[in-house]
Amino acid sequence: MMRSLLTTACLLALPFLAAAQSGSLDKIFMLGTEEQRYEQLTSSYSQSLLEASAGDITKAFEGWLDMQQAIDSYANSQNFDLNGVRLWLHVFWAEDGQIDQMGFLLRPDSRLVDEGEIKVLLAGFVEQYRLPIQSGKKFNHYTGAAFPTLSQRRGN
Repeated sequence: MMRSLLTTACLLALPFLAAAQSGSLDKIFMLGTEEQRYEQLTSSYSQSLLEASAGDITKAFEGWLDMQQAIDSYANSQNFDLNGVRLWLHVFWAEDGQIDQMGFLLRPDSRLVDEGEIKVLLAGFVEQYRLPIQSGKKFNHYTGAAFPTLSQRRGN
């Protein structure tokens, strides 16, 4: 019994060890950690969401809102209550709108939730979501997010 628990724990730790050895951040990571690697990531994804949207602020905002609503929907499908959660998010997209990496940090005005649970929720989300914006270059966006999303609060 003890041996199988140890084996399971080791198997679960392998992805984290591989990320640490490869010098890359986890796909979902806490902002404020691994600063040197984070700086490399931000320089690799130098184009902004607004630039990827050809300077169309409405398109960029609607793309961001689509993603935030999709996070809400995904959380509901996982029976995870995001109401009152406020995060800083830094999202890094591939050219096709697939999320390559996402950094997060609970804002001081957030409802208290377990950061490990948020990390697991976001990891599941990024595996199944694609932003409806594409670009010739990798791109990123950093902003605050509050749940439920604005459009849900208005009842849209």
